[in-house]
Amino acid sequence: MPNAEPQEESNPERRPARNSANPGFNLMYYGYASVSVRGPVSGRLYQFSRQQPVQAVDARDAVSMLKTRLFRRIK
Repeated sequence: MPNAEPQEESNPERRPARNSANPGFNLMYYGYASVSVRGPVSGRLYQFSRQQPVQAVDARDAVSMLKTRLFRRIK
């Protein structure tokens, strides 16, 4: 009989973020155009625009996003 529960990926780095296990940061986008960014670790899709420049981002994804200088961490 097939297992009804979804199987987690074998690579723990690619597992979806869990809020308590992977506390995130609020990042502000400083670009001009709207942008969608796929988190390189969590796989989560983040959408930033002039109307919504601040998003909560998984800490594992924030590392690479901050390197672009289009994002800044805010408190």
